[in-house]
Amino acid sequence: MKLTKRITKLAAAALCAVLFTGTLTSFPAFAVVDNSEVGEELSDGSFTYELIDGTYTITKCDTTSILTEVPELRNGYAITAIADNAFQSCTYIEELNIPDTITSIGANAFAGCTSLKKVTLPSRITKLETGAFMGCTRLESVDIPDKVSTIGNYAFYNCSKLKKVKLPGELSSIGAMAFAQCSSITDIDSSKCGAFVFEDGILYNSNMQNIYRASTDLSGEVYIRNEVKYIEPGAFSVCVKMTELYLPSSVTDIGESAFSYCTSLKKIDFNSGLTNIAPIAFKYCTALESLDFPITLDTIGDGAFLGCSALNKAVIPEGVSTIGEGAFLDCPELEQVNMPKSVSKISPHAFGYTLDEEGEYVADKDFKMSVFTGSAGESYAKTNKLDCSYVDKSLKRYAFLIVAAALLLAAIVLAVVLMAKGRKSPSKSAKKAEQERLEEESYEKILDDSDETPKNEKNKE
Repeated sequence: MKLTKRITKLAAAALCAVLFTGTLTSFPAFAVVDNSEVGEELSDGSFTYELIDGTYTITKCDTTSILTEVPELRNGYAITAIADNAFQSCTYIEELNIPDTITSIGANAFAGCTSLKKVTLPSRITKLETGAFMGCTRLESVDIPDKVSTIGNYAFYNCSKLKKVKLPGELSSIGAMAFAQCSSITDIDSSKCGAFVFEDGILYNSNMQNIYRASTDLSGEVYIRNEVKYIEPGAFSVCVKMTELYLPSSVTDIGESAFSYCTSLKKIDFNSGLTNIAPIAFKYCTALESLDFPITLDTIGDGAFLGCSALNKAVIPEGVSTIGEGAFLDCPELEQVNMPKSVSKISPHAFGYTLDEEGEYVADKDFKMSVFTGSAGESYAKTNKLDCSYVDKSLKRYAFLIVAAALLLAAIVLAVVLMAKGRKSPSKSAKKAEQERLEEESYEKILDDSDETPKNEKNKE
């Protein structure tokens, strides 16, 4: 299976993968089912319109058009909406002014407009739909109108030149990956927005429990504050200056692509409390060398550490139950993993595989696993013909040696004790013989003393 297909599956974002190639496919414009019921279609060379309920919706823009404004009227009817995909891949548009007659902008409306540097959004819109400006790789700044309450998933994904964003006062929701892969973003103005706070280079929600986006100027050691529970998808993606990451015990979930492409990140200090690492969370963290997961961890998602080419150690603790597809794919320095018995599911190509230039899987012949008999680890090793050793068999052998050594030591201790006791406590017969010897010596001494009569006593006689 090709690399592009695998990464697309792991990222769960097929449109994004296509954007990177610069060849977005066209999506069908709104079809006119019945002109008498839906309205009539109109084309002026640059735009195709559809009349709906007395106003026009722009359904398609000619991709070769060079223009700077969206018209307000056509044939006496106001233009009030831009449909899904309407300006998709219009690569000649550099600046665009969208009039206030427009009240809605559809999903992927400007996706892949790779020359778009500046856009003026209408004041009446209330939502930026999914992928609205996805892949606008030259867009440098954007002022989001005050009435916008929702920024959809992937809304500004891969806007790699986007430096500054001003959040509107009524904003209450930011979708997954909304600012992911924005490799130049350094400033987010949240001064008018009560729902979000930009502090010390990190965008939080008001209670500081979720992180949505970090400035790519963050460098060196980064400490996540204790209140944080969830790191949103894409939050730290492409923070290439960060070298060390310290997570508090409050963090339970790390979202999809949260730290992808942090190419200088060498160390991660995980803390007890973390339960889930989402797909591609640390994809292409190419400087990362070792991982020591906490015992609270349950799931390592698909492609979580895909392409971590310097990774040489991963300690997976008892408690982990699921390891996703390609979780440690293309980690050529990772040559051994001890698989705990708690792991019940290991998806294809999780360990022991690299990718060749064509994106094909290549088994690493030097990769080894330590597994338990009858475990998912054993099954994975056998299925993929990987070298493995058995932890439980080794434990039994070591246990026997330990027990034998313990018994031998106990016997030696017992012998020493008995010998010491023998020296301190002589037998009754020995005690009696010693007593008789002492009595005999004492009697003989008395006799000797009686024979030695003093000379003065003899003279008296």
